[in-house]
Amino acid sequence: MLAVWNLRQNRYLPPFLCFLFLYSFTVLHLRQACYRDPSSVFWRPGQAHALSYSEFRKAQARRFADLAEKREPTKWENGTAPELCIGIGSVSRHGFSYLKETLGSILEGLDDIERRQIHVVVFLAHSNQSKHEDGGAAWLRSMADSLPTYPDDPQLLELIEKLEEDSDYPAHARKQKIDYSVLLAECAKVKPTYTMTLEDDVIALDGWYHRTLAALRTATRKTREMGRDDFLYLRVFYDGRLMGWNSEEWPYYLGSSILVVAAEIAVIFTLRRYFLAARKYLSVVPIILICGVYTPMIIGLFFAAGRSCMLPHRPGVDLMQKYGCCGQGLVFPQRRVVEDLLPLYSSTNDSRAAVDTFLEDYADAHDELRWAVTPVLIQHVGGKSTHRGEDYDGFTDSMPFDFNFETNDPVQLVREHRAWIDELKSNP
Repeated sequence: MLAVWNLRQNRYLPPFLCFLFLYSFTVLHLRQACYRDPSSVFWRPGQAHALSYSEFRKAQARRFADLAEKREPTKWENGTAPELCIGIGSVSRHGFSYLKETLGSILEGLDDIERRQIHVVVFLAHSNQSKHEDGGAAWLRSMADSLPTYPDDPQLLELIEKLEEDSDYPAHARKQKIDYSVLLAECAKVKPTYTMTLEDDVIALDGWYHRTLAALRTATRKTREMGRDDFLYLRVFYDGRLMGWNSEEWPYYLGSSILVVAAEIAVIFTLRRYFLAARKYLSVVPIILICGVYTPMIIGLFFAAGRSCMLPHRPGVDLMQKYGCCGQGLVFPQRRVVEDLLPLYSSTNDSRAAVDTFLEDYADAHDELRWAVTPVLIQHVGGKSTHRGEDYDGFTDSMPFDFNFETNDPVQLVREHRAWIDELKSNP
């Protein structure tokens, strides 16, 4: 092996240096291409979390909401069953609110024909709604179709007041389920085809509605192809931090790496056996370099670059039975809401798990199908938790976030949205 490193006489040095050059060039490329992937060694959180498209949509949302205060925009066509009911529950964040931007981003850019198909429910989840920062806001009354309150039930109101006073997590988790039951019940009144639940600190991209409808059609078709009658939900947001290399899958990663090396060795010895010229170039030292140096370095760089960068989710609708965090945006077939979710949330006294974890436990126990659309249609921008009004730890490092959302091209999205609307109007 010492001959391999003889700088003056070794004929293997030029190809080795060439490999190092190409390898270094690849590292520099991946450093620029993979910085948005949390599972990558090239991960740069400061740049990856920078809000680009979200800031653009926030500005649009604020302008829309400000105009709504002066002139009430188009709303749901009362008396018709909407295609979609959107339920947004909002709790005070102690002096701060994302609700205006969230609601504005949902409605901004919608054509009148789209808006009339959507029923918007905003629930300020307080026994005294004046405690919420947006309680009584003119823009809220203009933009929402329904602003429910807690049912006029003395026992329930007494329980809510106790839970509001209690800052412990169990009280927070218990109240969440009551709040969701109010939202779902309000949506059930208008008998929509689907119900979407959104958290009050998200930003929706332009064209989210037609992409949601397309994803629901795909989810329905794929569900039937699996021989199932229905699915539990379609996820329109998932946490990009959980899409990396999973430690429990290490046997698969190791096995795949060994298989690559084994296949490489098989190809080399096949060439040596059937091609005489190959024996000259594939002697012992080159084989050792290829299988023992080059290939392990390439495999190592593949994993170091990160899973989302090297094996990104393909665009479309796929099952996400695991790692689908969190509850920022879910769409449910209305039958599941009425027959399963409403009774589940209304009857439970569970205070151990928040709504999203509670729902996933239910789905796991009943082998429910859970679909997710890629790319995601909303972004989570809230850094201030409703639980005790605390900030997330470090804000950017701990909050659920999709790192590709910020790369959206607003011009391209507008064109896509306009094309869909033109087609819809030409084929009513």
